[in-house]
Amino acid sequence: MRLRPFARSSIARVAVLHGLLLAVSMMAVLGVVYLWTSRILAVEGDELVSVEAQSLSADFREKDLDTFVSEIIDRAEDPWIRGGVYELRGPRGDFLAGNVVVLPELNPDKAGWAEFDVDVMRGEASVPRHVRGRVLKLENGFRVLVGHDVQDRLAFRGIMLRSLAWAFVMVVLFGSLGGWWLGRRISRTAQAITESAGRIARGDLGERLPISGSGDEIDALVMRFNDLLGRVDTLTGTMRAVLDSTAHDLRGHLNRIRGAAQDAYHAAADTAQRDAMATVLAEIDRLSETLQGLLRIALAESGTAPLEVVDLSQVTSDLLEFYEPVAAEGQLSSHIEEGLRVRGHRQLLAQALSNLLDNAVKYGGTAPIHVRLTRIGETALLEVRDGGSGIPEDQRELATQRFRRLRGSSGMPGSGLGLSLVAAVARLHQATLQLDDAQPGLRVSIQLPLEA
Repeated sequence: MRLRPFARSSIARVAVLHGLLLAVSMMAVLGVVYLWTSRILAVEGDELVSVEAQSLSADFREKDLDTFVSEIIDRAEDPWIRGGVYELRGPRGDFLAGNVVVLPELNPDKAGWAEFDVDVMRGEASVPRHVRGRVLKLENGFRVLVGHDVQDRLAFRGIMLRSLAWAFVMVVLFGSLGGWWLGRRISRTAQAITESAGRIARGDLGERLPISGSGDEIDALVMRFNDLLGRVDTLTGTMRAVLDSTAHDLRGHLNRIRGAAQDAYHAAADTAQRDAMATVLAEIDRLSETLQGLLRIALAESGTAPLEVVDLSQVTSDLLEFYEPVAAEGQLSSHIEEGLRVRGHRQLLAQALSNLLDNAVKYGGTAPIHVRLTRIGETALLEVRDGGSGIPEDQRELATQRFRRLRGSSGMPGSGLGLSLVAAVARLHQATLQLDDAQPGLRVSIQLPLEA
């Protein structure tokens, strides 16, 4: 699968959405765990410092200065008090005891808490640590700093954030792969259904949608659809048989009526009778032509017309050669690009183009007619342009409907089926039919997909 079509496919969207949903869910859970863990650690640390500060404040009131200094020294050097930070200063700011090398300038909050970086003595060496603590003002101008080393908590925060980032990447990756696998399974079924539906749309009513055998809702839907196709196939076959039989009978009756009318025409005793029989013959021919047009439209709209690879360039060239003697001298011009092949029905394509040329000759008079067949991307564009009166914009949609005669054409020969057949053939070939103003005249364009 190429990258660009894959990026636009529903599989890619399902895969990415699946991965993102898993990642967001996981990040939400881990984020809550991280926030609560950090909060618990912070609260416990602050409670320890608060308890320690209250204890030292009470000891300062109860003990003499030397004993209190010794207590600060013992607490600062006690290996069992892990992370404890202490500093005692006298009224003049002189250092008396503690394990802080140089206390930086503090900016405590309203509750008296401050976080700062400081070098802390650990045995004979000093190590840089991040400390959270508070300074208590004792009696007689003495101050004591009680803090807790939060360096490990910062390290824990960094590890958690990096773990969350890696977990997010891994969950998106594996979630996307899982979504791609799931979407690929669904896509295979959808693609098989689409291909079968395409063959059905092209007239192969014997085609059936594939059943995976999983027994799920899709299989149930496909089975119902296949049953419906079977009934449609049966009804279509019955209707086609009735239509063929009726058309055969009508053609037989028309041929016999025409034969009788032609005999009467030759046996007519005077001019009036001949003129009357000539009118009857013309009406019979018109009725026969209408019947043929309706049968062709029915064939195109039934979707049962067999399709094959057709050289549209050759079909167009042959029809133009046929119409050269019909058109006025120099009236017909063309530009045909060679080698344009489409999948279609040769006879119906030729009939559609023939109808367009008939209309151009009939309604364009002696105005120039130009036929153009060119490649536009992956499609073939067939255009017929005349210099006649054209079709008003508000009547162009009506012009493709059956038995529609436009204003000003009541005296013209025809049954009103020409453009409706062209529209039916365009639908059969999944082509685009467009009627535009040629200024003057009408430009009819049919854009068909080329055969790969």
